[in-house]
Amino acid sequence: MTKQTTLLLFSTLTAFLFLSCTQKTIKTEEKDFTKKYYLTSDTAKGALSMDIHVEIPVDFADKNVLNSIRATIITNLFGEKFVSHSNDSLILLFTNGLNEDYKANNLSLLNELDSASVYSFNNEHNLEGFSLLNDKNIYSYGIDRYVYMGGAHGLSNRTYFNFDLKTGQKITEKDLFIDKYELALSELIKTRIVEESKEDKGSDADPITNLEDTDFWTDSIKPNGNFYITDESINYVFNPYEIAPYYMGQTEVSLPFSRIIGLLKPNNLINYLVEKQQKK
Repeated sequence: MTKQTTLLLFSTLTAFLFLSCTQKTIKTEEKDFTKKYYLTSDTAKGALSMDIHVEIPVDFADKNVLNSIRATIITNLFGEKFVSHSNDSLILLFTNGLNEDYKANNLSLLNELDSASVYSFNNEHNLEGFSLLNDKNIYSYGIDRYVYMGGAHGLSNRTYFNFDLKTGQKITEKDLFIDKYELALSELIKTRIVEESKEDKGSDADPITNLEDTDFWTDSIKPNGNFYITDESINYVFNPYEIAPYYMGQTEVSLPFSRIIGLLKPNNLINYLVEKQQKK
């Protein structure tokens, strides 16, 4: 074997190994944190309870795409000022900051109360960040947050992001749907709320027959940009107070590809998923 042939084989093998090891989907790292920050040395006076479980993107073939996706996720999990910090320091910095705010907001009020008062200042901040669809084209991510700062009840909020892995940019409704899609999509969402109430065999509530006879705010039911993509549907989520009173909680609506195909743009970003589903 000549020297030139050996070098050629070595270069080919090196290139093959490099391509084989390149991260073709988003790789994440899990971070968990649970702690109580007490307002004073007297633990009965209250505490800020923190419970955090998040996935953070750490590797992908295109580093610019990875950085763009990470920046969006970190901003929405913790705040824009945390994007520049390392993954290992993020949660501690975030929770320490919340603890400082918790004490600043409550210590002065506590000092104004009678020393015999039994009132406690208990706050909660629960945060989850999790991967959903994760293939070579799309990465979907969800954030579930519950915050209680006193009062009658806390507030839950769930938000979703879908990223184009060619650009690292968020996939919007306008990337997927034809022009003037809003009215038809709104009506489909309303229809699916009724249909899914009938399909939910595990629910104690009676199936919905007419949205107008419910406590849903029907005029508010429309595409809100808060959706996640699966390999068979687009799923919209409406948070408390968005389309219904607080007691009704979050409303999730699944739109199978078969029901939205007429509203999708030709050659849209999820077309490969739609075609795959149609072949089943």
